[in-house]
Amino acid sequence: MKHGMLIPFILLFAFGLPSSAEEAAPKHNWHFSASLEYSTRSLDGTIVNKNALDNGAFGELIATGDSMNVGNSDGVMVAAAVQYKRFGLGLNSLPTSFEGQGSALVAGSGSNAGVFLVTPLDTRIAVNMLLANVYYNIVQTPKTVFGIGLGFGRTSIDLSIVPEIGDALTYDGKQPFGFLNLHFSSTYKRFLYGFALNGINGTFAGAAVDYSDYKLNLGYRAIDSRVKLDIMGGYRLVNFAIDIDNAGDRVSADVSLEGPFLGVSFTY
Repeated sequence: MKHGMLIPFILLFAFGLPSSAEEAAPKHNWHFSASLEYSTRSLDGTIVNKNALDNGAFGELIATGDSMNVGNSDGVMVAAAVQYKRFGLGLNSLPTSFEGQGSALVAGSGSNAGVFLVTPLDTRIAVNMLLANVYYNIVQTPKTVFGIGLGFGRTSIDLSIVPEIGDALTYDGKQPFGFLNLHFSSTYKRFLYGFALNGINGTFAGAAVDYSDYKLNLGYRAIDSRVKLDIMGGYRLVNFAIDIDNAGDRVSADVSLEGPFLGVSFTY
C-alpha cells in the first residue's frame, strides 16, 4: 500500500490550519449531517486461492482485476454523522458488486504439474463495507475542521469465482476490523475542499487485514443557512488486503476499489 506519499500532504494541511482562536465557535453544540453520493468504481488487484490437496500440498488459482473482466460497479455511498461540540459519531456504507466472465491461471496437475494453465472464469463479487467512526475535532471553526478518530468496520464478502479447470473459490462471510481516521474540510466563500483518510494493518478475528481508504472532496455550498446544502464531488480509493483460512483453503485477496463520485450533503 502506498502510504508514504500521503505524509507530506497531511502535514501541509495540518500545520497550515488556523487556530481555533481565529474565529468564533458555532453558537449551537449539536450538529447533524448526511450525504448521498453516486459512484462508479473499478476493481484492480489479485485474488489467490490455495486449496488443500493430499499430503499437505496445495493447488492454486490466481485471478486479477483485469483478467476477471468484471467491468465497473455503480452504486450509492451513504453517510451520516451526529456531533456534540467537538465529539462525533459517523456511519458510512460502501456497497460494491462485480460480475463478469474472464480468465484465471490455475496450477496444473498430473502431466501438467508445475505448469500454470489459463482457464475461462465466471466471477461474482459482492462486498458491503460498513464503517463506524468516533472522532474528535482538534480544530473546529465555522470554516475549517481538522480531526482524528477511531473506527470499527465490518466487511461482508460474498465471492463466487468458478474456473472451467480446477476447483471453485466460494466464500460468504463477515470480517470485522478496526481503523484510524484523519479528516479535514474547509471553505473558501461558497467553495469546499477536504479529505478523509482511514487505515489499519493488523489481525482481526484470525484474519490478517491491511486497509486504507483515501477520499478527496470538492464542492459548492448551494444553500448557506442554518441548514446547509452542498453539492459534492471527488474521488475515492479503497485498498483492502486480507488473508483468511476458508474451510482449510487459504484465500488471499489484495484489491483496490477506486472511482469518482458525485452527490449532495446536508448539514444542520
